[in-house]
Amino acid sequence: MAKTVTLTIDGKEVTVPEGTVVIEAAKKAGIEIPFFCYHPKLDPLGACRMCMVEFETPRGNRMMTACTTIATNGMVVHTDTERVAEFRKANLAFLLANHPLDCPTCDKGGECMLQDTVYKYGDPHSRYVEPKRHKAKHKPISPTIILDQERCILCWRCLRYLDEWEDNQELGRFMRGGDTIIDVFPGTELKSKTSGNIIDLCPVGALTSRVSRFHYRPWELERTPSICTHCSLGCNLRIDVRTHEVRRIVARSNEAVNDEWLCDKGRFAFKYVNSPDRLLQPLVRRDGKLEPASWDEALSLVAERLSDIAAKKGGDAVGGIGSAKLSNEANYLFQRLFRTRLWSNNLDHRDGADVAALPTGIPSIEEARKADVVFLMGLDPDEQAPVFNLFLKRGAKRNGATLVLANPRHTELNRYDGPWLRYRPGTEVTLLNGLTLAVVKAMKSSGKQSKQADRVLKWVSRYTPEKVERVTSVSRDSLRAAAEALVGGERPFLLYGPQVARGERGKAVLAALGNIAMLLGGPERIGYFGLEANTQGVRDVGLHPELLPGQRPLDDENARRRLKQIWGEDVPSQPGMSYSQMLRAAAEGRISAMYIMGADPASENPAYKSALEKLDFLVVQDIFLTETANLADVVLPASSYMESSGTFTNIERRVQMAPEAMRPLGQSLPDWIILLRLANSWPQPEEAVTKKGKRRKASQKEWRYHHPNDILVEITRVVPMYDGFDSRLTLEGVQWSFRAVESPVHLQPVKFEEPAPSEEYPLRLFADHLLYDGGTIFRLSDGVQELAFKPFTAVSPETAARFGMEDGEKVEVVSPSGSLTLPLKLDDGLAPDTVFIPYSVPGAPVQALLDGDGFAFVRLEKHG
Repeated sequence: MAKTVTLTIDGKEVTVPEGTVVIEAAKKAGIEIPFFCYHPKLDPLGACRMCMVEFETPRGNRMMTACTTIATNGMVVHTDTERVAEFRKANLAFLLANHPLDCPTCDKGGECMLQDTVYKYGDPHSRYVEPKRHKAKHKPISPTIILDQERCILCWRCLRYLDEWEDNQELGRFMRGGDTIIDVFPGTELKSKTSGNIIDLCPVGALTSRVSRFHYRPWELERTPSICTHCSLGCNLRIDVRTHEVRRIVARSNEAVNDEWLCDKGRFAFKYVNSPDRLLQPLVRRDGKLEPASWDEALSLVAERLSDIAAKKGGDAVGGIGSAKLSNEANYLFQRLFRTRLWSNNLDHRDGADVAALPTGIPSIEEARKADVVFLMGLDPDEQAPVFNLFLKRGAKRNGATLVLANPRHTELNRYDGPWLRYRPGTEVTLLNGLTLAVVKAMKSSGKQSKQADRVLKWVSRYTPEKVERVTSVSRDSLRAAAEALVGGERPFLLYGPQVARGERGKAVLAALGNIAMLLGGPERIGYFGLEANTQGVRDVGLHPELLPGQRPLDDENARRRLKQIWGEDVPSQPGMSYSQMLRAAAEGRISAMYIMGADPASENPAYKSALEKLDFLVVQDIFLTETANLADVVLPASSYMESSGTFTNIERRVQMAPEAMRPLGQSLPDWIILLRLANSWPQPEEAVTKKGKRRKASQKEWRYHHPNDILVEITRVVPMYDGFDSRLTLEGVQWSFRAVESPVHLQPVKFEEPAPSEEYPLRLFADHLLYDGGTIFRLSDGVQELAFKPFTAVSPETAARFGMEDGEKVEVVSPSGSLTLPLKLDDGLAPDTVFIPYSVPGAPVQALLDGDGFAFVRLEKHG
């Protein structure tokens, strides 16, 4: 049990944990002590002196800062004396001496700590008559942040955040005395991917958002607590709306998820919601052109055409692609529509069944934060989950955690001096089997021998350090250092992402990682980090060709019986096709119709676009007229998640609410309403064709949902892990147990024939996601486009010299599947013989080069 201390504050006794600062003890007692520089997530500093209070000492009362003084037993504190009051007035007078009185034009006006504190504790009469000092105003310090040095009260919160959490000293203190300023260093700007947090931390209007500046007054905003949907962490935020337009996004505290931080994409990339490019009415193709239509006409056409194709050719001739960017409720209704109306299990989403994902995501975010050794493979949190990256960096800097990075490319986390396994793409299994052997040897040398280790040794004995170095280019010293770090840790944690989890290669990677996890402690030592907002939830609610809701197999009789009781309808038991399989089947004519909700496969790969063009009928439900929507026969305009209510399940299985923040724009409708209306306008066929050509009697139960919560209630009855969540759900979310689903992680021999390069294709392609991509949502969010990367491909200087190529010239990257022409960048952090191309490059889809395992051998050619 934690030790406590008891002190007296203004005559009230209060007991707090040992080590608590007095300002927090006072807060517990309901006593307010004003402050500016203090923040519970930052180290105490005592810079502003606003929290000075009186402490009783043997030599009389002393004035000391409450934010830096640790509470002790018997301490007596006075916060409301005349001496304290006079000190506060004088302190505020000094702060206001040179502070500009531009409150009417300051974005912080109405929620400014200085305004509020002066109103409550300041002197209403100013004695200062000299001219005010002037400093830089409206100075951009990044594409998204404005600095006003005249308003700054030198609390140092911004500097401390960047130092203590980002570990990037991008702001500094310059000059001295009254001339002191904060500023970026000469010739630089803020680059940190969570720099926008300093706007929230700033107690005045010295730091403001360039994206939201002058677009609101705080008292006019309608504020809705919600979550971010840019990545799978599910950071908590607040959506501020005025006159049916999103004006700003600010962070919202949730200790279990994001503390109180947001990445800059989550904070600034929101203007897509009110973009003039939004789809605002249904479209139907007439005479080869998409033209406006009524909802009744569009839905009737969809229902008639899909039901007709399914009746004539069987449900297997229809494919459904949902999205992990959409809510549980939308995806749940989507899979129910396909299984009951179309009698089809052809259901999936991008990185769904094609990826070897663990059914439980990661055990917990807290587990990753507390780990003393973290192994990362196929995942770059700096680019794919920046707030999670904050936690890893803080763990390395503050707690001495070791980061073991298996990545062909240098990342920001490399600066923490952990072992870097810079392997050649495509050699993951050899690397992991070699690491397993090194782990077994490290266990034996440290006295941690076990029967499991002896068993595994037989499977990996041929993956010697020499072989690993020859195949992967990872040195034996790096391999040994990684193994010793993992074995020496008390709480090691393995994380992998979709980059190494696709196809047969992904299954082998998971099995090999699972062996290491079992040696280090069991399934709770490994986690899968999917990238999209509802990566976990879509699996939970059944958007998968081989799984029913609750992640139960299609032949699970109990699950099928439960669905029959609730839905009143049978569901097919034959496995359906995955995302990539459906698109291949469309290209081959085996699928005649597709319904795509919230996805854009045509932009990912020209082959996918060609496949969709061959369909007899294509329905697209989206918020924009994407490349895929442009091919559709019917386009259904959906609302964004901010215009609907729903739940999302983040990467640690935490179900969180995303309430409606504004009404739907134009004629757009929330996804769940579109699906509800479609299901209830379905024609009533007398019989339908099953996959095996047999006739079955059609049964069709009316859907009755009046609110998204009605769908959630049904989900909690269908998905055992969600039982009772409808009544327990709060703004903090509810997490389902890691033990609720059987883990596939166990000891097993891993064999995988890794392909080798050829003379024609001597290089290895490595593709990965970058935060500031050129995707639709980012591209259509005004104010952040300057952050987006330009199309490029990268190689090491040695590789460029080998092929006689120079930085900046255009090159053609050619694989057996296709080619792309891109400007060349030199990157000395890349593995040898490796070509890097980011995903989501506008007009240059890297998927066109990849095989089913998300990998390819390529060659470089000079363009033209």
